[in-house]
Amino acid sequence: MTILTLIKPLFKKQTKRIYGPQEIPPWHFLYGKKCWRCGHYERKLRLYDKSVIIVVVYRFYCPETRKTYSLLPFFISRYERHINTVLEDVLYGRLVDGLPIEKLSEEPAPSPWTVRRWIHKFGAILENSKQSVEIFLIRNIPDYHPATVSMSSHPFKTLLEKASHLEANQSHLSFFSPLSYIFYVNAM
Repeated sequence: MTILTLIKPLFKKQTKRIYGPQEIPPWHFLYGKKCWRCGHYERKLRLYDKSVIIVVVYRFYCPETRKTYSLLPFFISRYERHINTVLEDVLYGRLVDGLPIEKLSEEPAPSPWTVRRWIHKFGAILENSKQSVEIFLIRNIPDYHPATVSMSSHPFKTLLEKASHLEANQSHLSFFSPLSYIFYVNAM
């Protein structure tokens, strides 16, 4: 089981290791329960410039559910080796701009197979996220009015524009792309 959390790391050339969050977030159902940290693992991620960083991900064990939970930062997705901004640009290029998969894939990564998998996997997740993003924006952003938001010709582009309202209005949320905000809303 994975717990997504807020974290704002600074990606600098000299930064090679980032330590993930070490506390269960207050909105998660495990918050306040007796859980203990039971180790960590290291996860390698590719940044936009193809450099590799290591994120230390902490694990927690809950004796009530008898499960181990990994505490992931929001700028990465489960089982992915790239940060969300790379995923977002590939999805945008394919879903909005209609670019061919071969043009979106670069060496050494992502490969054409990875791009196809992302389009299939995240296309379905984003399609199901429309309503939850809208509800979250209405409840949490006082200046947001659904009637005043311009609708783009493409649903994915509209969803990213709506998620960018979180970035502009929530100073305590520190992500790197609208896609990360959408994953945050889905986790809530």
